[in-house]
Amino acid sequence: MVFSFVWVPRHYSCAFKVEATFRQNLICHQQTALFLQRWWRGTLVRRSLFFATLCARSIQRWWRQRVFQLKEERRVRALMMYVWPEKSTVLLQSKLRMWLVKTQFKKYQKAAQVIQNNWRNYVLQQEFSNYSLNSLGSDGIDLNIDIIVD
Repeated sequence: MVFSFVWVPRHYSCAFKVEATFRQNLICHQQTALFLQRWWRGTLVRRSLFFATLCARSIQRWWRQRVFQLKEERRVRALMMYVWPEKSTVLLQSKLRMWLVKTQFKKYQKAAQVIQNNWRNYVLQQEFSNYSLNSLGSDGIDLNIDIIVD
């Protein structure tokens, strides 16, 4: 610390008191400076440790997420390895059932077509038999054709 003036006492005892007071003030200032230095260094260390802790936490968080993702991928793969054969079996069974039902439907459809054709032929024959030559002749229509050959 710099003083702007220095007072020099005239008496020795007074000079001794001033020197002792000056030394005490100097020691007090030194202790204060040391205290401030220790506090500032502690603050710097705490700040650097805080940021190091933040960095370590972010790295640990990333690592835990990555490990969780890997475990999840393994779990999904294992589930797929289990489900895939089951799914293919179910798919084959459903395709077979569909083919059987379709075949049976086609068989019934063919039978229905045969029945419909026979019924239509029967109805047509019944209607045609109503218009025979005998029934038309009685109505007064002459359907007899005379063929003359010279």
